[in-house]
Parts: sequence; structure tokens; C-alpha cells
Amino acid sequence: MEYVTKTCPICGSEFVVLEKVEGKAIYCTLKCLSVAQGKVKREKVSTVISV
Repeated sequence: MEYVTKTCPICGSEFVVLEKVEGKAIYCTLKCLSVAQGKVKREKVSTVISV
């Protein structure tokens, strides 16, 4: 098994994942995933309100 190091776009920490799932692993923890999803939801709401 080959591993690669990635950097989380939310918190900036480095984490290690299997090479074959590199494209699917974006966030280092579920906390960072939920923060990212919260940003997306807020952006959608603000877009609807501003129109």
C-alpha cells in the first residue's frame, strides 16, 4: 500500500491517506468537513437573499 501526504484546505494541517483514495480525501477530520459544508450552505443562502 502506498500513502501520500495531503494538506487540509480548512485548517492547513497535513494528513496521510492511501494513494488510491487521494482524490476523495479532502478534509483531515469530520470537523473540517462540517465547517466546509457550513460555508457552502451559508453561501447558498446569502446568494438567494441578495437576488
